[in-house]
Amino acid sequence: MTQQAAPRGRGRPRAGEELDDEPLLQAALDAFAETSYDGMSVRALSRRLGISHALLTARFGSKQDLWFAAMEHACTEAERVWRQATEATAGDDLEALRQGLVRQVLFAATHPQVLRIMNHEGAIDSPRIHFVIDRFVNPLRPGVERLLDRLVAAGRIRSVPYTTLHYMITHGGGAQFTHPVEAELLGAPTTPTPAQLQAHAETVADVLIAGIVTSPG
Repeated sequence: MTQQAAPRGRGRPRAGEELDDEPLLQAALDAFAETSYDGMSVRALSRRLGISHALLTARFGSKQDLWFAAMEHACTEAERVWRQATEATAGDDLEALRQGLVRQVLFAATHPQVLRIMNHEGAIDSPRIHFVIDRFVNPLRPGVERLLDRLVAAGRIRSVPYTTLHYMITHGGGAQFTHPVEAELLGAPTTPTPAQLQAHAETVADVLIAGIVTSPG
């Protein structure tokens, strides 16, 4: 009988072995969220992952390049959500907006690191905040504004400043997951079930829609 090799645990990749980017980027995202950009050490991250510092920097470049790659990895999902909501050619515009809101809150629940990072980066002027705005927010903004403009023109919602809606969506609905200790002290479940997350996301969306809608339906 041929004896099978035992599964290889986490450790330094063998020469020529491919690195799996996803766990590396997720670990980087976690580290940036925990300690902020200035507090995160690539060398400490490489020790945590069990790979060499040289290998990590060779794969991703500088610490800032690693930050860009980690945020790109996470925010691509939110980008896809809003493209689907704003580029749909059929269906009801108000429901498309509602679904975008629901899915944005669910994104915040599964990626709380992004909002924690943005809480750091949004207060300072750096290439990193410009990267997020230029790579994700600004390209999506015209589509969101067209959706809102159609709804305003149809008399279905009142006009709301884009910035106001942006922060209500991204920070308001996601704050519960960014501040889990505070949320637990306020009575939120420590580990919410998918049904609880869905209910929270739909409540946030319904409250926001109710605040801007001018006619039923």
